[in-house]
Amino acid sequence: MTPSSSGRQFFRTIWLVALSIAVMFGADTFLARMEEAETNVEATRLFAEGQKLLSQGKNAEAASRLQDALSIERGNHDYQLELAQAQFADGRYMDAEQTLDALLAADSTLGPANLAMARVLLKEGRVREAISYYHRAVYGEWKQDPEGNSLKVRFELIDVLARENSKEELLAELLAVEDETPGDVQSRVRIGQLFLEAGSPTHAAEIFREVLKQDPGNADAYSGLAQAEFAHGDYRAAIVDFSQALKRNPEDKEASAKINLCNQILALDPTRRGLDAEERFRRSRALLQMTLDAAAPCLGTGSADLLESARKSLEARIAPSRREDSAEAALDLAEKLWQTRSSTCPAPSPDDPLALVMARTAAQ
Repeated sequence: MTPSSSGRQFFRTIWLVALSIAVMFGADTFLARMEEAETNVEATRLFAEGQKLLSQGKNAEAASRLQDALSIERGNHDYQLELAQAQFADGRYMDAEQTLDALLAADSTLGPANLAMARVLLKEGRVREAISYYHRAVYGEWKQDPEGNSLKVRFELIDVLARENSKEELLAELLAVEDETPGDVQSRVRIGQLFLEAGSPTHAAEIFREVLKQDPGNADAYSGLAQAEFAHGDYRAAIVDFSQALKRNPEDKEASAKINLCNQILALDPTRRGLDAEERFRRSRALLQMTLDAAAPCLGTGSADLLESARKSLEARIAPSRREDSAEAALDLAEKLWQTRSSTCPAPSPDDPLALVMARTAAQ
């Protein structure tokens, strides 16, 4: 064999070997893709089964199917989230938290995952952590309707803050969504009530007045407006609007009770405009007597002089010419007793007429 023919034979052999390798590689790749496609189909089937079982309330079975799907397609965010939802629905909060931890470790911006984690933590009683995840969900990424989903999360957070009586945080969230809330009467009344709970009666009153322009016969709006006026200490206006609420809803026991409370406050308050000197004197002494009765049982010996001064003031006979000055002195004593009482005695009821009158006189 000549050298040239030998060389050609060598290269032909090399080419055949390379071709064989390429064919085998192609076959292996094809088979691998076929296997991958088959496993993906199986994962998709298991995922669909898991979703169906979850919708039927078969949470444990759903979690099992979804876990199997995830074991085939590890790292699939949709599978992880759905598995966490199934674990949550099954009451397996720690498992759900672990699943969501893994998901958020891969992508901390996922809105649905952050919302799911907030709900899990809330169930576990970890409210402050849950609130943090709610905020992440608000600003997270949503594949569909990001603005709508963000608003829904805010309202869910608002409900949480209202239950927790977190007034400052609640007010901040309400101010953020005030202009984005639905314009229907029911939604606006709810927002007004939440502003009341957040300690912002001024905002609440504005909303309730707007509602009454749309729906002049709305009993809930009248009740809400009356509560806002009550919080501002405008008891006369509160009586008018509580009466309007009661007229439209005679079963409103709270409105009836608040009307009685407002009347008690107005009858007791010695600082009301229009009172003559004699009535102001009478009310001041009555207020001092009520304050003494409330404070005496729980004040210690350190307040003995103050208690004795109050008793002597009430026992003294006051000439008509000195009654104006005596009324002022009685009010001063009542305020001192009330301030001293607040540091040692149990807190009064929020609807205690004496407490409300004392708060009113202290503010003037």
